[in-house]
Amino acid sequence: MISILISGIIAACIVVLTAILFAKSARIGKTTASEKELSMEDYLFKIARVTGHSEYDVFCKSAEAWPISKEKIEQDFTRYLQQQGVPHYVNDFVRRNKKHIDQLSIPRF
Repeated sequence: MISILISGIIAACIVVLTAILFAKSARIGKTTASEKELSMEDYLFKIARVTGHSEYDVFCKSAEAWPISKEKIEQDFTRYLQQQGVPHYVNDFVRRNKKHIDQLSIPRF
């Protein structure tokens, strides 16, 4: 009788330990959205959503600190839409404001 009770306790402990190990192994390698490094496209999307403007408007705002013509902005934005190529002035804008952008949260729909 005692041996059956001890066997039951051991079996229960094994099941619990297996469940704990499985849960921990499932979490390894997973990162939360806040820990994940954002891509340039993610930053542009985030800026556009938070400000309520389009990604094209973000390109225009980024170009204000540079001697960039409206035609060049339009060409660069078209290239961004087709090939995800981000021009230097947009990279610079995001890099300079990255700390502030990371602190913002995207509003829900």
